[in-house]
Amino acid sequence: MFDLKNENDFTSIREQFPVLKNCVYLISNSLGAVPRKVKAGLEHYYNLWSKQGVNAWKKEWWDLSKTISTKIQELLKAEKDSITMTSNATISHWMALSTQFNNKDGKRNRIIMTDLDFPSSIYAVSKIAESMGWKLEIIKSKKPSYLETEKITERIDDTTLFVATSHVCFKSSFIQDIQSIAEKASQVGAKTIIDGYHAPGIIPVHLKKAGIDFYIGGCLKWLCGGPGNAFLYVNPELAEKIQPSLTGWMAHENPFKFDLDLKYTSGSYRFMSGTPPIACLYTAAAGLDIIKNIGIKNIRDKSTSMTQWIINKAKERNFSIHSPLKKELRGGAVSINLPYAFQVKQALDQKKILVDFRKGRTDNEDVIRIGPHFYNKKGEVDVLFEQIDDIYSSGYYRKFSKTISHVT
Repeated sequence: MFDLKNENDFTSIREQFPVLKNCVYLISNSLGAVPRKVKAGLEHYYNLWSKQGVNAWKKEWWDLSKTISTKIQELLKAEKDSITMTSNATISHWMALSTQFNNKDGKRNRIIMTDLDFPSSIYAVSKIAESMGWKLEIIKSKKPSYLETEKITERIDDTTLFVATSHVCFKSSFIQDIQSIAEKASQVGAKTIIDGYHAPGIIPVHLKKAGIDFYIGGCLKWLCGGPGNAFLYVNPELAEKIQPSLTGWMAHENPFKFDLDLKYTSGSYRFMSGTPPIACLYTAAAGLDIIKNIGIKNIRDKSTSMTQWIINKAKERNFSIHSPLKKELRGGAVSINLPYAFQVKQALDQKKILVDFRKGRTDNEDVIRIGPHFYNKKGEVDVLFEQIDDIYSSGYYRKFSKTISHVT
């Protein structure tokens, strides 16, 4: 077990993430730093393929999805065989929604989302709703940082098919009360799809207690596992009663029978589709093991301390803060509005200080998001704000384009 308060342990942890030697890395809310052991995992993947060829499937690859999902289940306190690996969160939404493509209840046809949810999820849900004749209702927030839970629960009724919203809002890091949302949905027979992409690895998640139907997450960010490692949790009480229409041969109870009639298997593979991205799965294990060894509670304690440090620095400079000030409502990142935010972000890139930018509904809601993780030091936050001061005082930001194109 690693102790974040032990200087020797902390130094050892930092040494496992090579990018920390090259820059100030405060962007784990976008992409977690890669652990050094990922290289060995990818070399193992290549060596297995080169030596075993097609036999790599029966040697290791066929069960690799379950190996990784089991590690995630332990971290999220989920039931055995309740998590399926997928390629990204958007596909996971399709998978969950497809379980109701054969729904004949014309009265239950509403899907509830909010304007704080991630746009890709909204795009997917809106197009599915359009094709299915479902009604999509997007609840508007009055403030860019949060939406009261009551604004969601009061809209849930016996016409609601799904409530599809976020655990932690991507732009503001606001933690929603998903248990209350799930309770109201359950009372009226609606299903819940929770986008948890910004939660696992940085805040405690207890899926057994949450009472939700579907939970979507990924290893890309706080779990330090890279892209291509999304996952879908399905409540076991629901799993055997539903059949995803977005499916494939991996979901068959005997896929090598090559039967033209689909007979769903049980457990997590029931929600698989086609051939999984094996190389990606090999990048997930190292980060999951490190986080397990540190412990989510310890990571959460470190995170709230770090984000409060950011808030204090922002307040000293009278920057507008677009994240919750209460630590119990705040995820792992802090969003602050800066004048010329996109230009400042580019200037920070040049100084090898990595944060990210998100466009707001107005220029006054443009933010940079600062996402420290367990491997960061408060001194790195100090460097960030010192450099922001210098960027303004020197006018350095003026060298950079106002035109927003590709951002991280």
